[in-house]
Amino acid sequence: MSEDFDIRQLRVFASLAQTGSYTRTAALMNVTQSAVSHGMRRLEQQAGCALFHKRGKTSYVTPEGRLFLAKVQHVFEALKEAATVVDGNLADAKGKLNIVFTSSIAHMILAPVLREFRECYPKISVIVRFEDTPQAVLEIEEGRGDVAIVIEDASFRALTAHALFEDELHFVFSPMHEWAGRQRLTTGKLSNEHFLLYRKSSVTFQRIEDFFLRQGVQLSSYVEVPDFEIMKQLARLGLGVAVMAPWAAQKELEEGSLVSLPLPKHRIRRKWVVVHQSGRKLRPPEQTFVGLCKIACEQMTAEGMG
Repeated sequence: MSEDFDIRQLRVFASLAQTGSYTRTAALMNVTQSAVSHGMRRLEQQAGCALFHKRGKTSYVTPEGRLFLAKVQHVFEALKEAATVVDGNLADAKGKLNIVFTSSIAHMILAPVLREFRECYPKISVIVRFEDTPQAVLEIEEGRGDVAIVIEDASFRALTAHALFEDELHFVFSPMHEWAGRQRLTTGKLSNEHFLLYRKSSVTFQRIEDFFLRQGVQLSSYVEVPDFEIMKQLARLGLGVAVMAPWAAQKELEEGSLVSLPLPKHRIRRKWVVVHQSGRKLRPPEQTFVGLCKIACEQMTAEGMG
């Protein structure tokens, strides 16, 4: 799928499914009929199937459309639950929200999450900072941040964690690499390889280092890279094998500029969570933000599996 779904188009879709009329839907949604038609064509392109069929002047939802509608309604319910506020003072909510992201996940979900959050809380100022898990956790523990999106780690102390999703690291490399075309790798293939690894202070690097130790392989030839976008560029040029989650290279894997293989024997699995200080109840804006992160991660992982 080439782009994120537009929540406004999804609402138009749900309205059209209910009314069966482009004219009635346009009036209800306060848009032109041509905008409804154009939006539904684009939505069907994104979904990869026909969502409606016409009989006379009435549009009926296809079987695939009914399945899609059920998922869309689930998203709406999740948004509604996430946006619940005390006394209904949603429009009057003010203040600041300090968010700490690890940079890799921010590339994937920050834009859609902030877009929806701004619609819910237009008067909330959002301050976003990028830190790896150890520093992000410290920011929350010492009260310099409200919530953080991090990799779950045993070092968490006085923090409450809300699960987002789980992933697994793979080898990612150029299609010209000698590993391309293989179904799996053996430990012996790792010894002489040059690797591209995320920064040494990160939880991910620690997990990778432990993996090589368990494999009995000396991790000696590698480049420490502070950004996954740069890491992918180096891998495409054949300058090493990156170790990353496939979702972080989803576009490149789909277009074939990179390929991936699972790690042999001992896999590296990670749990992504939203954390905040224990002993305090999340404010309504924070609850909304956590809910939106869950929705964005569900969509991201669903697209990755597709």
